[in-house]
Amino acid sequence: MDLKEALQLEHYKFVMDRQRYFTELARDAFASYSKLFSGLAAGAVALVSAKEKLQLHPEILRYLLVVILLLATFLGTVTSAQIAFCLTRWRHFRLQESKINPGSPPIHSSWWLFETLYIFAIIVAVGAAWFVVGKLPV
Repeated sequence: MDLKEALQLEHYKFVMDRQRYFTELARDAFASYSKLFSGLAAGAVALVSAKEKLQLHPEILRYLLVVILLLATFLGTVTSAQIAFCLTRWRHFRLQESKINPGSPPIHSSWWLFETLYIFAIIVAVGAAWFVVGKLPV
């Protein structure tokens, strides 16, 4: 193997590693958001269920719930942006792989679907949280 072939092989390994990295980063971002969202939801449920024991004025409780929702929304927005970034970077490295190895299979038309479902799940969770808190008789 000459130097040019060795460099091309190393470049190919790098491209494959980056694809794996961005796939795992998107998955880990969603997993982290899920844990944080669950914690925030549990905190909100604890506040609502213990409002009389804590002697929270309804208006203070409503402000606390809105702060929790705003935090969940902010984290969801940041996580969604990170997942979208990972998608674009993955596609970039997948196109690089195709240039290095023209025999590699073409990118399937639904290459973006799975990670986009992460973003959809975040939107649904945040929307549902806003809806539920809006219906609470606090």
